[in-house]
Amino acid sequence: MSRINDRASIAGTYVAFEPTPAMEAAIAAATPGSRQPSFMQAAHLDLRSATSGSGEQDDIWLGFTYRIPGRFDAEAMARAVTRWTRRHGVMRGWFVPDADRETGWARVDLDEDETAFVARDEGSIAAEDVSDRISDDFRPGCNPLGRLGYCLRAVVGEDETIFYLGLDHSYTDGFSFFLVYFELEALYREETGGEATELPPVGDFMDFAQTERERFREVDLSHPALQGWAQFWFAGDEELGRFPMPLGTTVGQPVELEHHHHDLLTGEEALALDAAAERLGTRTTQLVYAAIGLAGRDLSGATSLRFLNPVHTRDAPEWLLSAGWFINVMPVHIDLEGGDLVEVAGRARQAFRTARGASQLPAAKIYDVVEQTLGVPLSQVGERFMLSYMDLRHLPGATTWGDADTVLVSRGARDTNVTSWVMREDPMMYILSIRPETDEARENMARLYTRAGEILRSLI
Repeated sequence: MSRINDRASIAGTYVAFEPTPAMEAAIAAATPGSRQPSFMQAAHLDLRSATSGSGEQDDIWLGFTYRIPGRFDAEAMARAVTRWTRRHGVMRGWFVPDADRETGWARVDLDEDETAFVARDEGSIAAEDVSDRISDDFRPGCNPLGRLGYCLRAVVGEDETIFYLGLDHSYTDGFSFFLVYFELEALYREETGGEATELPPVGDFMDFAQTERERFREVDLSHPALQGWAQFWFAGDEELGRFPMPLGTTVGQPVELEHHHHDLLTGEEALALDAAAERLGTRTTQLVYAAIGLAGRDLSGATSLRFLNPVHTRDAPEWLLSAGWFINVMPVHIDLEGGDLVEVAGRARQAFRTARGASQLPAAKIYDVVEQTLGVPLSQVGERFMLSYMDLRHLPGATTWGDADTVLVSRGARDTNVTSWVMREDPMMYILSIRPETDEARENMARLYTRAGEILRSLI
C-alpha cells in the first residue's frame, strides 16, 4: 500500500482505456432501474454527495498498479478489461440521485453486451509526470455519481508497462481488489496467446445488495444485534474505538493521512508463532490482537483494546470471487486488566464471539436505526479505530504479486484516527496502516507495533 506520489514510474506512451463509441451511446441512453445501493454503498454515496461542493472527497479513490514485462499489447488489454467488466455486474453501472427512492439513489446499469473498452494513445509522458497525470485522471474519473466511477491507464515503455486501475470504493472492498490483479493478468495473458482462462462464475453484487436490503427492511431497537452495539458503545465512554496511544489529533478536526508499513514477524517467526498457538490451545490471530492490546497496556496504561473489525459477508459460493463491497464491521472490546498474553488471547476469542452477535446487522443499518429512534448520530462519531487481520497466502495470484510489483495505491484522505491491517504472506507478517500525518502518530504507531512484535517473539 502506498500513495500514488510515492510510486516510481517509467517514461513511455500514456494509454487510456475508454468506453467504445457504442458503449458511450449506451451510457447516454441508459435509464435508472429498480435496484438500490447496499447499506454501505448508500452511506458512501451520501458522503460523496454531501462533500461534492467542497471537493473534500475528490481524491478519495482506491487503486492498484502492477508491472507487465515485455512488449505490451494495448488492444489485447482492452479486450481483457472488457471481459473483466462484463464478468462483474457491479462494474457495469453507477448511481444517480433520486428523491423518490428509499435510499435517495437509483442505480443505472448497462447490459453485458453494451460494455466494451478501447485503448487510446495519448502521447508520450515523462516518468516524473506520471503520478500527477494519473491523479488528474482518477480524480474525476473515479466518481460513481452520474457515470462509471473507475479509470484504467497504462504507461507503455520499451521493455515493460505499468498498468493502473483506480475506482471508487462503492465498486469493491479490499478483498475484491486483491482478486482484480489475478483476473486481469490471466485474461490479458489469454488475449495475447496464452493458455485459456477458466474463471469460475460469479454473482452480481447489486443482486446481493437487493437481497440484503429486503432481509433487513424491518429492524428496530429490539433486534439482538443492537444490544451488542449498545454494550460496546457504553463500555467505551460512547466511542467506537480509539488507537491505544495518542495520535496528536482532535476529534472533529481531521488531518491529512499517510501510509505506514511495519514488519511484525518474518515468515519463519510467523510459522513458529503458529506452532506456539497450537501448543497453547489458542490461535495466531488471537495472539496478534492480544499482543497489540498488551503493547498498549505496557506503553500507555490502556485497560482495553477497542476497535471495529471488518468482516466479509460473502455467504454463498457465487459471492466468493465476486467484485463488490461485501463488508460489514463488528465492534470488538478486549479487556486488558491483568493477565499475560495467553490469557488476553482467550479474552480476544470471547470478544470476537460476542462481536459476531453484534454483526448480524449491517453496521450502516444500525446507524440508521439508532439515529432515527434515539437521535444519536453514530455515523458522525469521530473516533473509529479500524483493525483487521488478513491472511493472503492462499489468494489467487498471491505468489506472483512480488514479481509484478503489485501495490495498492491511493491519493489521500483526512481523518483523526487509524486504520490498520495485519497482513500475512509467506515471506512476512506485517502491518499496513493509514495514520494521521502527525509526529506523535508516527512515533507512537512505530512504538506500539514494535512492542507488539517483541511480545509475540517472547513465545517463539
